[in-house]
Amino acid sequence: MKTIIKVILLLTISITVFNCSDDDDGSTTTGNTNEYFKYTIDGVERIFDYQVEGHLETDTSTIIDRFEINASGQQPSGDLRRVGINFSFDSSGAFMPNTVYNWGVALDNTPTEKFYFGETTSTNLFLLSSDFNAHPIIATVTSAIPNAVGDYLEFTFVGSYTDDNNVSHSISGECRVQRDANQDF
Repeated sequence: MKTIIKVILLLTISITVFNCSDDDDGSTTTGNTNEYFKYTIDGVERIFDYQVEGHLETDTSTIIDRFEINASGQQPSGDLRRVGINFSFDSSGAFMPNTVYNWGVALDNTPTEKFYFGETTSTNLFLLSSDFNAHPIIATVTSAIPNAVGDYLEFTFVGSYTDDNNVSHSISGECRVQRDANQDF
């Protein structure tokens, strides 16, 4: 529940996208090919492979469960930047009952499967509204369902969005993360 509140708070703070600043193009990598999250906007890639973790999160106060991924990337200065990703779905079903997730955040009144991510660092802010119609971004799971701790989740995503200046952007990305222990509330 607290993560849903965080997402809603982030959405209320900003429903816009700000471009990356010149001091961090996001392309710095540790070379980790085992676990990573990467996304590209209009040909500029941002890589998060310094620390990556993913876990199933359940909350008995809501009908929504989530698979949450947190990743950090290291800037040339050594500073870290972070991104939070989640797949949300109706808790009455198994994690990833479908392999395709539309952009957005599932809520108790709309528990359909959704995919969403946001980056909020000192050098970059990437936050979009959770409206799939405005941001037709689709994530496709390419791995087997990570049923057990230690299994890997792999997915790609692709789509487009329009920023506050009415400029259209293409976005794509990929992730590979190993499932850690569940976090139940």
